[in-house]
Amino acid sequence: MRRKTTAIIAAAAAALTAVITLAGAGAASAADYDYPAAIDPSSITVTTVGDGGGVSQWDQVRVDADWAVPDGAVGGQTFGFTLPKEFARAGTSFSVPSAGDPSTAIAECTVSTDAAPVVTCTLTDYVNGRTGVTGSLWFVASADEQTAESTVEFTVDGTITPVEIPGGGIGPSAPLPTEPQKWSWQTDDGRIAWQLALPGASFAGAESIVVDDTLTGAGDGFAEHHNEDAQLEVWSTTLQDQDPQTITNWTGSWNAAGTAFHIEIPGPIDPTRMYFVKYFTVPSSQADGATYANTADVNGVKLEDKEVWTATGGGTGDGDATGSFTVTKVVSGSGASDVPVDAVYMVRYSYGDPVVERTVAVTAGATAPLIQLPAGTVVTLGELTPPAVDGIDWGVPVFSGAGVSVGADGGAQITVGAGTTLAVTLTNTATTTPPVIPPTTPPTPPTVVTPPKELPLTSGSSLATTGGDVPAGMLWAGGAALVLGIALTVLGAIRTRARMIQD
Repeated sequence: MRRKTTAIIAAAAAALTAVITLAGAGAASAADYDYPAAIDPSSITVTTVGDGGGVSQWDQVRVDADWAVPDGAVGGQTFGFTLPKEFARAGTSFSVPSAGDPSTAIAECTVSTDAAPVVTCTLTDYVNGRTGVTGSLWFVASADEQTAESTVEFTVDGTITPVEIPGGGIGPSAPLPTEPQKWSWQTDDGRIAWQLALPGASFAGAESIVVDDTLTGAGDGFAEHHNEDAQLEVWSTTLQDQDPQTITNWTGSWNAAGTAFHIEIPGPIDPTRMYFVKYFTVPSSQADGATYANTADVNGVKLEDKEVWTATGGGTGDGDATGSFTVTKVVSGSGASDVPVDAVYMVRYSYGDPVVERTVAVTAGATAPLIQLPAGTVVTLGELTPPAVDGIDWGVPVFSGAGVSVGADGGAQITVGAGTTLAVTLTNTATTTPPVIPPTTPPTPPTVVTPPKELPLTSGSSLATTGGDVPAGMLWAGGAALVLGIALTVLGAIRTRARMIQD
């Protein structure tokens, strides 16, 4: 590990201008995340990479954290946090795979190279329609700045979170070697950096330093790698890694296949300085565990090194698959046009054990908002009493649609499918009823009663009769006869009385 960190020192010296520019950069602005509080501050940890219990400048460290986003999060939305300034050259990118399907990423993350690196994770479409989306992430950063403090400061949702450093601080880097060495490390852009560290004292009296370097080909447990840019960097520093100076009078080049090179650094060789040669190769695979190697012959001294490819970031995450359903209201029947268009209908739905019961409002011709539930949820649907409308008689509500099971009571059941939306239609039949006309009573005319005249009892009758049921003509004839009879009787009586007087 120290070989690689010392190599990073030399690389930084060779790129002095870039390092100075980076060191002078201001703190990165806080990222504008969709979910700034997704990272759990208490879960952030910093550990060492490789052997060793402490952390020295230029060492790599591993950062771990847990995260969670609220239900309703969708692909393209972001979360993250800000690293401490001590990890200024973090710069990397990595994927967070799904625990349910490791071949699919649930988030894609980048770590910037700002003075205070910003971690930004972008959710993928895998989270769409899922609930309870949570996970973890990790990545490798570089401890670029020394500190005697036992903690470094991360920023989550605008709040500083101190996190302990293994060993209680970031100490000075390891001293440069006193013997020729070869180092290697993975770069942020997916290449492998190789570097020769050659103390001038090891080549005292030599007219030049001659390097013949050959990459190890595929086979015997090694993977293929090659150079693509045909570049070689050559410079020197003091033994204290100070005063970097670019060497320009060297000669040499790569072969056409990018698998070997030859260079010469002309003398005189200064025994008080350290000479460096650096180059990059492109691996054939970035599979975890793939091994790459090469061998250099430096004035008869063989230097070998190998680099085992390891992931520089990752994590895991998942959530519960969900589905959804909608309810569309339809009003039909002879009275549909008489129902107010803004009439509101209440649909009840329930699910789960213990039962959760909810209602949703919808108007005729409209669709209620999407209702999202875990996949496999069985939902029972029913309609509350429709609004009362004068002149309208409501029929039994009817639920319909693909996947809708209708019950005898007019209700229905559906089963929510993963990643699907069930479209439920609720139809009410409105029938026009005829208006009710209240009965009217005609006025009653006044009653005039004329009592009938009494008639004398007739001979042979046991009961008197009023003659009310005798035709009028017969009544008049009978009456006349009666009067005539009376008159004759009276006349006979008078005549009899007169004879008696005469006698």
